[in-house]
Amino acid sequence: MMFPAEIRTDRLVLRPPVLRDCRFFVRLLGNTDTRRYLGGPVPWRHAVRRFRDYLSLPDGVAAWIVCRSGDDVPLGLVELSPHKDGTDYEVSYQFDPAIWGKGFAHEAVGAVLDHVLHGDGLERVIAETQSANTASCRLLERLGMTEVARLQRFGAEQVIYRSAAKPEM
Repeated sequence: MMFPAEIRTDRLVLRPPVLRDCRFFVRLLGNTDTRRYLGGPVPWRHAVRRFRDYLSLPDGVAAWIVCRSGDDVPLGLVELSPHKDGTDYEVSYQFDPAIWGKGFAHEAVGAVLDHVLHGDGLERVIAETQSANTASCRLLERLGMTEVARLQRFGAEQVIYRSAAKPEM
């Protein structure tokens, strides 16, 4: 499945990662606040390796660097990839704590969901987050996703959210 290379909203441009994003990516994955519910900060060497992987993703996986329209300054990362369950696609995201609370994550993740559910043929998308990550839970609920399961994984309680099914035409 192919996903859009670029997605635009009123305030944002979501585009594929490029080499100049490496410093931002490594800083984002090394940030204690950003990674609090994602297994902790990633050492820079591992983050650089991960970044290289993002430059050539396999078919069926997409990642977008989220930037403000007009200045191309990275704010976050949104990814869409097959979930561990082997059935669904999962949306995941990480944003610079300096811009938390300004609606950028809501706008970016909402735009990805809109494109893949109404344009790319996915029936639904899921998201998985720690139940302790109340901000992420609220974001997913504001996007219209509903809780469908709770389970223990990665040493913590996880909540699985699911988008509404794509309406029949």
